[in-house]
Amino acid sequence: MSTPHRSNLFDLLRIGAASAVIFSHHFHITRTAPPSWLHSDMVGGVAVMTFFTISGYLVTLSWLRQPQALAFLSKRFLRIWPGVLFAVLTNVFLFGLFFTSLPAMDFLGHPETIRYFRNLLLIKDYPYLPGVFENNPLKHLMNGPLWTIPMESMCYLVLAAIGFLGLLRSRWIACVVGLGYIAFFLTTRNADLTGEMRHWFEYPAYFTYGALIAVFRDGFHARSGRLVLVLTPLAALLFFGLKMEHSAGLLLLPPLLIFVGSLHVPALAFLQRGGDPSYGIYLYGCPVQQSVYALWPDLPFIPSLLLSVLLATVAGYISWHGVESPVLRAKRLFQRVPTAPPAAP
Repeated sequence: MSTPHRSNLFDLLRIGAASAVIFSHHFHITRTAPPSWLHSDMVGGVAVMTFFTISGYLVTLSWLRQPQALAFLSKRFLRIWPGVLFAVLTNVFLFGLFFTSLPAMDFLGHPETIRYFRNLLLIKDYPYLPGVFENNPLKHLMNGPLWTIPMESMCYLVLAAIGFLGLLRSRWIACVVGLGYIAFFLTTRNADLTGEMRHWFEYPAYFTYGALIAVFRDGFHARSGRLVLVLTPLAALLFFGLKMEHSAGLLLLPPLLIFVGSLHVPALAFLQRGGDPSYGIYLYGCPVQQSVYALWPDLPFIPSLLLSVLLATVAGYISWHGVESPVLRAKRLFQRVPTAPPAAP
């Protein structure tokens, strides 16, 4: 994430995913009915699946390079917490103070405002602030997407625990553990079977799949193109034939995303020279969208959406250059000579 102009496509995939979240949410924020052929919530779901898949893959590679729990968790903390801190501060003292209907001191001293700072604990999300966006369809909502950050943090902790216990030293033990969780999700928490969305089990399954691909990285990349070709018709059968959309997504999306993200396309490197604004776009998309609607409620959907994406992207670059990238330089304090991933027994 800290390399500003790599030739792989992971940063671009994340930017696309963050923009897709804004697109998905904009129907709700503007109270606009999506076209009959578009399942807008599914677009947002696939975007979050993209984040968790790529995260599982990249952070597992980080563990394999340096299998030390303290260093691993310190680097993960530096990656996610400063961005959340800056987002929470701007949500309260910039967006909140400007858009609340309460007097400033009443707003700042309100229990719900004080509770909003609990987002910094990365345990549970607190998306609402008092008096903000009173005339919006989603009144008082400041930052809905924050709910995935505790889930991401949980995945980091579980991966560190698995690594600390030595379960990543053998690829095959890691495979058994990872496939065991995926099987558990598919058979007991899968909305295709239960009819109930259980994101706290589903998104970690994508993280786990990405982690497994990292463990078998060399073998995967040697066969990734053929694997995607084989899985595509199987996923299509599940999705269109058996109406098992969640199972189809989990089957195909992780290998497809990592196959595409790992492609080296030097011609596209210029698109990443400005850094990686994807995390910031994700963190600021909702407050920016709410603000755009509050200021220009009669703006048609497409211009409102484009303006929201543009402003969120600007906020993403500000977050990257002003907060995330400077803090990430501290990761070198935890670096040492890389350790080669363990060979299979």
